[in-house]
Amino acid sequence: MYQLYRDRPIIILCIICVNILLSLWCIYADPIINNDAVTYLAIAQKLVDGQWNQTFTHYSWPFYSIFIAATAKLLSIEVITAAYLLNTSFAALLSLAFVCIARDLSANNRAIIIIATLVILFFPSINKYRSYILRDFGYLACYLWSLYFIVRFCTTLNKSHLIGWFICAALSCLFRFEGLIFLLIVPYCLLIFAPWKIPNKRSVLISLTAMLSLTFIALAIWYLNDKYTALITIAKASGDDINGLSDLFFANMNQNLDGESLTVMSYLGILLGNIGDVFYQLLRRMSIVYFLIAIYAFIKGLSIKNILLKKIWLVYVITNLIILVSFSFYNHYVVSRYTLATSLTLLLIVPSALNHFRLMAQNSSQLSRVIIILVVLLLTVESVDKLNIENKKAYIQTSGEWISNNIDKTASIYSNNKLVIHYTDFGPDSNLNNMYSYDMLIRNLDFKKIHDYEYIVYATISSFELDTIATSRLSNEYGNLIKTIPGYGEQTVYIFQRK
Repeated sequence: MYQLYRDRPIIILCIICVNILLSLWCIYADPIINNDAVTYLAIAQKLVDGQWNQTFTHYSWPFYSIFIAATAKLLSIEVITAAYLLNTSFAALLSLAFVCIARDLSANNRAIIIIATLVILFFPSINKYRSYILRDFGYLACYLWSLYFIVRFCTTLNKSHLIGWFICAALSCLFRFEGLIFLLIVPYCLLIFAPWKIPNKRSVLISLTAMLSLTFIALAIWYLNDKYTALITIAKASGDDINGLSDLFFANMNQNLDGESLTVMSYLGILLGNIGDVFYQLLRRMSIVYFLIAIYAFIKGLSIKNILLKKIWLVYVITNLIILVSFSFYNHYVVSRYTLATSLTLLLIVPSALNHFRLMAQNSSQLSRVIIILVVLLLTVESVDKLNIENKKAYIQTSGEWISNNIDKTASIYSNNKLVIHYTDFGPDSNLNNMYSYDMLIRNLDFKKIHDYEYIVYATISSFELDTIATSRLSNEYGNLIKTIPGYGEQTVYIFQRK
């Protein structure tokens, strides 16, 4: 970053200031937190309160919450303010890394640096999540900075840059588990693609391959066991014959096949479906226009001239896609924002293509100019549209506040929506001790455990049939409807009291 600061300090100042303004606007427009934030904030609050012994009990990867708690403690602010401050800082760091990489790839081309700045600041998928409290921002910032040091190493072959890569790659692991994968494979790929001679290279590669394989298998088993223990426990409590990861996997497969027999072709069909889903979500997060421009830039060789760097960049892209497909294959879903790392890696070569189009427009036919202008307008409209944020969850906060003002804090409450419980302000334990979901609510009804709670809060889930079933069963099997709070569109919160 020093090179960018030395040559273009105004760019750095603009990136930081615009990031702050964009984050402030998004948080103001949608101040209701996301579902994942409930867990992060609850754990952070327990850490601030000095309950460190419970850090790993509720969440196996609590480092993001640790960062939030440390910021809150250091600055003497609330954990939610600390979380927003951290994410704004991470978004700024992410933007700076992106522009620094663009600078190095373009040999300090001023036009490309300005285009890269505009692209990352108004990239729709980043602005979509600015009001969210997510560990993804920390991961993406460290991920891009680690990639920046790889770019520096590949272009200068100065091994000191590998220290920067290692620090940033190690920090990325604290936010998301997949950071460990890049920490393991990048040195391996650098060794394979090394442009210099390495003594006993074959023996080193064999040893490193064995170590890499064993480490990856051990980490994968530990991660999967830790991540899915709760799901296995829930399945067993529901009467399902599921005792381990393989049972859970095949149960998911059977459910996905809807009763069809498991064959090689059915596995292949599911895999192809998962690959299709990953690419669909990637196009959603990146936008098809940016994706096509990235493909054009790669085919035309407009951005990455260095052969070693091009190979490493491809490793990053392919590894991200393998991670996404593997996750989707095991879980049978992939969250759209999980594709952000892949999107940003592909997006790195877009500024050079946009600059190429700018130069073409100066010397091309009238039709080509019109097409290029339309593409730019389309990207601008899409970027601005993501800043038109609606607060669709205010009724959830209203429901939580009503409960806080009208129901005793010692009362036991269950909801299918964890945000409602969060906004009751009954303390972090109330947000961590139960799994709040529609499925758990129905299971509590099925196993007659629903009467363990004095109040049930049901937030509709945009499915008329499921909502009708849930509200009908709660009225007939549980208690009296004491409050209805209308929400956005057809959304409603129903509060029941035990008979």
